[in-house]
Amino acid sequence: MAFRSRRPVLDSSRFGRTPVQFLLVLAACCLLAIVALVIVVAQRGPAPALVGLCLAVLPIPLLVALILYLDRLEPEPRALLAAMFGAGAGMAVLTALLGRALHTGVITPPELGPHAGHVVGITVATAIGGALVAETLNGAVLLALLASRRTEIDGAHDGVVYASMTGLGFALVVNLYAYSQAWNAGASALVEEFTRRGIFGPLFQALFTSMIGLGVAYAASRRSGGYLAIGAGWIAAVALDALWNHSVAARGTGLLVTYLILIAALIGVIVVVVIDRGRVAAMITMFLPGFEHPEVVMVTDVRMLASLRMRRLGRQWARLNLGVDGKRAMARYQLAATELAMACNRNSFGRTTPEAYAKHRDDSLDLMRAAAAIVRRQEQLYPPPWLGPDDLSVFVAPAVGPSPPRTTWPRRPQG
Repeated sequence: MAFRSRRPVLDSSRFGRTPVQFLLVLAACCLLAIVALVIVVAQRGPAPALVGLCLAVLPIPLLVALILYLDRLEPEPRALLAAMFGAGAGMAVLTALLGRALHTGVITPPELGPHAGHVVGITVATAIGGALVAETLNGAVLLALLASRRTEIDGAHDGVVYASMTGLGFALVVNLYAYSQAWNAGASALVEEFTRRGIFGPLFQALFTSMIGLGVAYAASRRSGGYLAIGAGWIAAVALDALWNHSVAARGTGLLVTYLILIAALIGVIVVVVIDRGRVAAMITMFLPGFEHPEVVMVTDVRMLASLRMRRLGRQWARLNLGVDGKRAMARYQLAATELAMACNRNSFGRTTPEAYAKHRDDSLDLMRAAAAIVRRQEQLYPPPWLGPDDLSVFVAPAVGPSPPRTTWPRRPQG
């Protein structure tokens, strides 16, 4: 296959740009989240707000790390993930403001209602009403993403990642308000509120929104339609959210059943993500051999790219041999290769224009060529872990003239 002769550039940003209007809307949502903190400080004082903020933030880093772990095959733009998190927080503030404006707790989650911070039973209607509003607003954020960055959602794992970040942002504001309210009821009420909702609240909120994310991902995989899947995901999200809202004062068997149902749904989402990750690996194996070239990719490199374990070993090898710059170049190479496979897949299903596909393909190839050149031109202590004695790789310069064969490399370190 012929390749264009272009000056290679290393650009770690994702292909394509997010529309300015979409970013402005997300920025407005983030501003609403800041407003929420200001309102809490104004009403309850700085001490409850600070304690509530610390407790609300406490589980977020761990949950974000788990989401990014699921997203390691094709990492999404970190700026966009942060924007989705801020949008979810903004939706929580909007929910609270609607409840205050209408003087009702029927449309708010229990943590934002009039009895926030207290273990008080709520009616089925209130549980459903809060779930309807919360999941509709979070779903609107995902629909905006679908409308503006459809090609950014390449599978179920992308839908779950974006939706989970939105859900975590929503849960952060909800818990901030609940903890600040519980402060006034004493330390025991604050501890009980955190014990019941502190860890599982954000986790399950991410789960609820992920149901919509799966529907959005299905719609993104089709040239048109797919909105029934979004509707089905929204119904599942509302049902699970309402179940969680209604369990706010449940104990014993009732609470156990609720947890079992939600954990089963969580396991189901994780299974779907793992299966979808296998689909992406199959795309890499299917499309990348068609671009075989000594400066871009070789068959042995495709085997590395299709395995998460070998990808990790490849980054470790580049780090040990070449330092931070080598690891960064290897990570960029792996991302560009995945983007190339996904662009080919979209093109095969007619979900992109020929011009957009050609630009995405050429940008990916240029980035792969430039990243491989950075690794190849530096001295290497031992061969890449995915190579056999006679294998070729774009990361290893071929022997010229009397140079010794690669089999004379020192023994690869063990462990």
